[in-house]
Amino acid sequence: MDIWMILLIVAAGVAALFLLGIGITFVVGMFFVRLAVGRKKAWDNSLIPRAEREQPKKYPQRQKIIDQNQARIRGENRQLLAKAQEEDWQVNAEDGVSLVAKAYRQDGHRWVILVHGYMCTWRDMMDYSGMYLKEGFSLLVPDQRAHGRSGGRYTGMGWLERRDMVCWIQKILQQDPQAEIVLHGVSMGAATVMMTAGEALPDNVKAVVEDCGYASVERIFRDELKTIFRLPAFPLLHQASWVAKLVAGYDFREASSVEQLKKTKLPVLFIHGSMDAFVQPYMQDLCFAAAAGEKEYLRVEDASHTQAYARQPEEYREKVLGFVEKYLTPEKVSVT
Repeated sequence: MDIWMILLIVAAGVAALFLLGIGITFVVGMFFVRLAVGRKKAWDNSLIPRAEREQPKKYPQRQKIIDQNQARIRGENRQLLAKAQEEDWQVNAEDGVSLVAKAYRQDGHRWVILVHGYMCTWRDMMDYSGMYLKEGFSLLVPDQRAHGRSGGRYTGMGWLERRDMVCWIQKILQQDPQAEIVLHGVSMGAATVMMTAGEALPDNVKAVVEDCGYASVERIFRDELKTIFRLPAFPLLHQASWVAKLVAGYDFREASSVEQLKKTKLPVLFIHGSMDAFVQPYMQDLCFAAAAGEKEYLRVEDASHTQAYARQPEEYREKVLGFVEKYLTPEKVSVT
């Protein structure tokens, strides 16, 4: 057989293997992308570490206290919310995705944007509403993209949402040019506000409160692959990152709270539960060390993921309000 024919056959075989590898990489990566960042129709407990899911049964007395605190908080909040002016707001993200939020207006120029976590909606942030309403803040509580009433097929785990937050900030300033704005996020919402902090923001944004946020999307997915699926990060995470860039518009490896915090001069309060088995407490340490501006730290003992407020509501409120007050113009509208 002619040497050129042999070389042609070998080249064709190599090309076929290469294309097969690309195809397998895409299929595997797409499966993980849809599982991890695709829009969910309902809460999926399989995506929560078992150690986190089992904590209420393992520590029933602690859970009883948390449930009692939440019931009391929600009762107080209902009375405060009834006195605020409720509005539905909408903006279009930079990529055209329709974003929806609830606004609760009060007199004065203090605002807080409350940002929910993964597989949640704006309603899940309403436990935090009362502490701000009582101090005269107006609230903006968005559904993040691919959640609730907002559009979008894929969540950005905070990375795409950082630009969505810029749109919401601009929306507030259209309504109230004198607004002084605090960003307060929980879990994925905490990653969102940390990543937002690294953007070029107007001086109206005064402070950031992050509660149990992760250091980067790559790091949280790497931890989840290990704790939930017992799988190594390589090569699955690399395959998924490549596919996410194609279909969702971002690479998991570029989405970093740590790198964004290095760029911000905003004051940041870092909050984490000592028993968080989902976003482990070492993430708070990495983020705290990275923050370039003024910063404070609260580690709530005996609290698991997103439970810091319900576990120690008085300590939480005192720390949060004491922190943000330092960066706001003295203007308190008492709501009783």
